[in-house]
Amino acid sequence: MRSLNETACSALWDDVRWDEPASVASLAVLALIDVLVVAGNCLVIAAVLCSSKLRSVTNLFIVSLAVADLLVGLAVLPFSATREVFKIWIFGDVWCSVWLAVDVWMCTASILNLCAISLDRYVAVTRPVSYPSIMSKKRAKALIAGLWVLSFVICFPPLVGWKDKKSHRNLCNPSALM
Repeated sequence: MRSLNETACSALWDDVRWDEPASVASLAVLALIDVLVVAGNCLVIAAVLCSSKLRSVTNLFIVSLAVADLLVGLAVLPFSATREVFKIWIFGDVWCSVWLAVDVWMCTASILNLCAISLDRYVAVTRPVSYPSIMSKKRAKALIAGLWVLSFVICFPPLVGWKDKKSHRNLCNPSALM
């Protein structure tokens, strides 16, 4: 006898159209893009870690951005691609909540890292002589830690129940976070 959960999962998988060439082609293209995102960000991180010449204050921000984008490639894009191609969420309600929170967290971290890079470059251009004392490695690390904490604080409320409960089953609606 099959459990209710097995029946529900089986019904979901029946809704997924694996035999449509357009769906398979779309999924293949999105998978290739995801592989390139992951590989590219791994290369950036490895380059900075392996070369002492690349360990500058500015590159601390670049590595932080690469980590955020790497995590988007690992934890967000594969599920997002599946959802977009098949127009249905097949990974369950719990993973939907986690996926949405990680998506908001990593995308916010990515945006804040870009802001931090802009701030770093602004200080370097407008105050070239005092830049090393203004933007020390210690301050850069504190700024990076702060932006990661702020990113998490922004994604945290929906995880503890502060979200719209009017979500349609099997869709995993990002607007349900609002």
